[in-house]
Amino acid sequence: MRTTAVYFPSFLTFALALLLTLTCVRSANADQYWIYFGTSTGDTTQEQKEKGIPRSEGIYVGKFDTETGAISDVRLALKAASSGYLATAPGKDRLWFVGAAAPADGWANAYACKVDRKTGGLTLMNGIPTTGQGVCHTSVRPDAKYLNAANYSSGDFSVIKLKEDGSVDKVTAKYRRDGSGPLKRRQDHPYGHSSYFVKTDGVWRVVMSDLGSDRIYIARLDEETGALEEDPDVPFLATPAGAGPRHLAFTEDANGKLIVFSINELDSTLSAFRVDFKKGEGKRLGTWTTIEDKYRAKLTDEETLVDGKEYTYGNKTAAIEFVALPSGKHVVYASNRGQNTVVAFNADAVCAGDENPDMPLLQRISTYGAFPRFFMLDPTNHFLVVSNKKSGSIYVYAIDQETGLLKLTSDKPTQIAWVIAGAFVPVEK
Repeated sequence: MRTTAVYFPSFLTFALALLLTLTCVRSANADQYWIYFGTSTGDTTQEQKEKGIPRSEGIYVGKFDTETGAISDVRLALKAASSGYLATAPGKDRLWFVGAAAPADGWANAYACKVDRKTGGLTLMNGIPTTGQGVCHTSVRPDAKYLNAANYSSGDFSVIKLKEDGSVDKVTAKYRRDGSGPLKRRQDHPYGHSSYFVKTDGVWRVVMSDLGSDRIYIARLDEETGALEEDPDVPFLATPAGAGPRHLAFTEDANGKLIVFSINELDSTLSAFRVDFKKGEGKRLGTWTTIEDKYRAKLTDEETLVDGKEYTYGNKTAAIEFVALPSGKHVVYASNRGQNTVVAFNADAVCAGDENPDMPLLQRISTYGAFPRFFMLDPTNHFLVVSNKKSGSIYVYAIDQETGLLKLTSDKPTQIAWVIAGAFVPVEK
């Protein structure tokens, strides 16, 4: 089951053991999962219309086969005006999303749904306002005690307490810091883009990505009240000016230090940080380009200026995932909107604890569609599910368990308009 929270220490040991276990059993008894897709419900594009893809109506569900990577029996699970980002928690028959269940709700709310694990159906439990504007991302703590919401337009972050039954309760904290960046069209004030729960040395923290200020903020979470307080040891991490941090991925290195990977939307780069809270250090280890250097001179933030041959005028990065493979290799995946590719980087040196690591490019592969806004690892880390938002096409790539290289499993995509996010829940047999 997918979760954005990270446990430390011993995360890598646990993850490797889990991967080895899954590798041993998957051929004999492959699991099935319900795979959910959250969508925007605006009008379809001309390309979508030509392909006969209908306008989306909310959250869709299908069956995901962990043996083949096939997605089948896709249907509408819950009607919603905008189902935005999705989140699940281990062992919980619940799914949370941000957006609007109905147009009258407004467009910045957090909702809880009950999952029928036998049918994949969703039943809306309740929803509350995030008290921000333009909510665009959510994550849930693995114990389902708290939920995060990143409010893009208002540039702040909300922590929401969850009740024992998984329903949303109340906003317990708001976090916002003033700041701006050099790209005035996109960085005139804070823009909250994503937020995550991370536990290190027994302390729960919320890590928040602010595209507007080129900062990744870190705050301590009060376990009882749900309040946030700026971390006294490492209050923020700084990306390069004008980078625009979007989404994050986490692991720990060989020395047990927190590693944070940031995909940077505005300058098409990927940054890696090592955080040592005991020493009060948050070091940027490096920043790497997600597109070829020959295109950087023409790079702009205008997504409409995409050239079919040079294809990077309007490139903007979007999604990021980290995986530790049974072979011992560590890989970071990132997507390019505009160039329409997924790139894979070798993160071995970063995870080994090197002081000045490199992250060599392993692969650049087409997404066979337009604007890959979202992708996610399946629960076994054997597949990467990639959604092309504008073309309405979802492709599945098999992950080579030795090298981390991607290979398309089928040239026939799952077709859903305007997919924004996804999540997995195990099928009840």
